[in-house]
Amino acid sequence: MQASSPAIQPNIEYPPPPRVHWFILLLAWFALAILIAWQVPTRWQNLANSLVVDAWVFNLCLWIRSLDQDARSPFWCDVYLIVELSCAAMSSRQTPSNFYDSITGILVLASAVLGIVTIFLIRADLLKHYNQREPIGLELSGMMTWFFSFLYFQARLYPIAQARKRRSAGIL
Repeated sequence: MQASSPAIQPNIEYPPPPRVHWFILLLAWFALAILIAWQVPTRWQNLANSLVVDAWVFNLCLWIRSLDQDARSPFWCDVYLIVELSCAAMSSRQTPSNFYDSITGILVLASAVLGIVTIFLIRADLLKHYNQREPIGLELSGMMTWFFSFLYFQARLYPIAQARKRRSAGIL
């Protein structure tokens, strides 16, 4: 007998996507950026801003992990977050040093690459889930993913979350 992959059952109730409108998410990020600029010392602002944005990335990847334990994006998100926060922490140093500046430059480059990889892995995981496990025919533009990443994902996930809420309330 051949080992087969686990059967995908259409009646499995997967956790709904985060039910936050993309504009509310944008306003929250903007408000927190203003609060950080106003309250956080200049040398720690980069780190604080990274924490704010990275919190949503981490939340989204936790949700993806709850959909699929084998999803690749949560692992790479964790790697990205470690590199991003290391980069932000290194850039907040007060004493200049060529060695630390070189390390920071490498971390900036690694963070940028890992950020792009993570965004497109999240896109792949979303497409896989919403076109195979919960086949609703989700389409995600590569160009929109590149330019608007998490706001774009949330703009596409919010209607799904709203539909799931209406369905669970018995409103079709």
